[in-house]
Amino acid sequence: MNAKEPVLLTVLIETAELRWYVAGISLTGEAAPLVRSESGNLKPYVGAEFDEQVSFLRHRLSGVLQRGCDRLWGRRKKPCHIVFVADGPFAQAPPELTRRVAEHFVDWMTSPPVVFFTSRHAFRDGGPLPLEQVAGRIDEAYRAPLASGLAVLVGALGDSNAWETAPPKPAGEGPQT
Repeated sequence: MNAKEPVLLTVLIETAELRWYVAGISLTGEAAPLVRSESGNLKPYVGAEFDEQVSFLRHRLSGVLQRGCDRLWGRRKKPCHIVFVADGPFAQAPPELTRRVAEHFVDWMTSPPVVFFTSRHAFRDGGPLPLEQVAGRIDEAYRAPLASGLAVLVGALGDSNAWETAPPKPAGEGPQT
């Protein structure tokens, strides 16, 4: 049978670096780093009007999810839940931006379901990552694998060899993901 292994499709967002990472976490807690952006990839939202910030982040992060799904599919895996984890609220933006973007994904992406967290102390390696739930829900059965996988992923953030780097799109070819 050609069944695909269910995983937690996980997007990490470094708000100070304006960068994203996408990975898979198995239901046993094994982490698979997939793709990351260059620093500054999320910069176009900075300084924009609030509605433009929301729109930009919705589109950019939707593209990130697509990249993650494509990479997982090639590894015979599929998302059973989508997990966003930002290392804090989006920088240089109104405080409600993080919640608005989080609620968008929770409201519009129901299969697989979405949960959006922020970390109370950024992405520091060592120990469990304290998470604050912004929007959505996650099944209790996924919490332990998520915690294990996040610890590995946070430890791999600085290892450029662990991640494929997303190439930037040439100017004029639409939003970069």
